[in-house]
Order: sequence, then structure tokens, then C-alpha cells
Amino acid sequence: MKRHPAVAALLMALFMLVVVASCGGDDSTGNAPTGSISGTITFRGPWPATGSIYITVFGQYPPTGAPDAFSNPILENQLGPNRTYNYKLSGIEAGTYKAVLIGWREGIGSDFCTGLYWPHPDSLGTDAACTAQAPGPSAVTVTKDKNLPNVNMVSDLTLIP
Repeated sequence: MKRHPAVAALLMALFMLVVVASCGGDDSTGNAPTGSISGTITFRGPWPATGSIYITVFGQYPPTGAPDAFSNPILENQLGPNRTYNYKLSGIEAGTYKAVLIGWREGIGSDFCTGLYWPHPDSLGTDAACTAQAPGPSAVTVTKDKNLPNVNMVSDLTLIP
């Protein structure tokens, strides 16, 4: 059987075209575009002796399952004057999220809400089961490479059992 170099070159060129075309556009790394949210949390009540406090972001409300994004644990020694905590939660995939919550977790199945982002940032707006008062949580829209500021909340630590 006789080999034809032109046919081999054509097949190699087609193969490379398929490989390059399947790589996609700007997102060839597989990482989705991300942004951030930031604000101030005012804590009320005594700091819990056990468990951890987190900021969580959910694409659905009421929350079910794991959050779409969450902070590192907030420690009492990180609080500023008047028991406030300034935060910036980065690396959140761009999109609209229905709830930003403050929660306490002692272990799997032991999670309680202590606050949420809603239209009245000087008050709580939720109970420990994450049931919001009307009008409910305020949605946030995270934009690629941008920070959404003033996502301010109150956390009532007395809701922790």
C-alpha cells in the first residue's frame, strides 16, 4: 500500500482544527468568571462557646444543601468597635443569588441562621430556621471582576441554641 504525504498532512490539519475548536473561547482554564460582595456585620448577643460563624451565599431560598459560596469562620477577636465585622467575600461565581445569610454551625445537621441581607440592614429579619420576615432576603447580583459593596447585616447570636 502506497502512502500519500499530502493525505497524511490533510488529516493531521483536520485533527488539529478539531482539537483547537473544542478548546472554547476565553474560558479555556475551566474557571467561571467571579466577583465579590462586601459589607459590615453587627453582632448582637454573646459569642458562642462552640461552633463557628460563617457568611453564606445561596442561589435558592429557602436554603437547601450546601451554599454556593461561604466565608472562612469569623472569630470573636476579629470584631471591631461596637462588635462589627467588615468582610469581603471573593471568588463568588458571577450571577444572581437569592440569599446572603450569617450562620452558626457546630457540625453536620447542626446549622442555624443568625442573620440575613434584607431591605432593613439595621434589624435581623430571620429566625434560627432561616425563615425570613416579609419581604424576605434581598437578592445580590455578583458581576465579573467587580465588588458589590454595602451588603450589611445584623447577626443575633442569641438565636443559637
